[in-house]
Amino acid sequence: MDFGQIQELINSLKSIIETNKIINIPGVGQKDKIELKSSSYLFFVDLNRSGYKKPKCTFQLREQQNKDFPLLRLDIIGRTHKNPAGDFPYADMDIPCPHLHIAHPDYGTSIAYPLNDTYAKIVLTDKELNDLGKVLCSFLERCNVGNINEYTINYQGSIF
Repeated sequence: MDFGQIQELINSLKSIIETNKIINIPGVGQKDKIELKSSSYLFFVDLNRSGYKKPKCTFQLREQQNKDFPLLRLDIIGRTHKNPAGDFPYADMDIPCPHLHIAHPDYGTSIAYPLNDTYAKIVLTDKELNDLGKVLCSFLERCNVGNINEYTINYQGSIF
């Protein structure tokens, strides 16, 4: 997939197509997904709270035809990410969580950007990062989902 195709998929206007107007963020150790559509594509947003050794929280955008190639991945809780060497911002740097992975034709999702970076385009305060409903809304906005306000995001429990 080339850079133009990646940008087209990320930037296409999407709608949540869940019939239930409540989106439940899974609890620690669980996962779920939200289905989206644009005029030409179907997408999934994975809501992953499962972790093997430590708590984890990741939201990820995938297009149905290329579901093994994530377009965006927001790691809220997790390990520091080591970016590969290359000719891009934050090359060969350690990027702590939270960070956003944006698909790249040559690197896949192996490049992470700090939140609040102009390229990441997700701005959250420390207080907002503790509200997974707010974080999910911000991620869906970054994914260019237009009907977020038609849904209630339900989250119970601790971020950890």
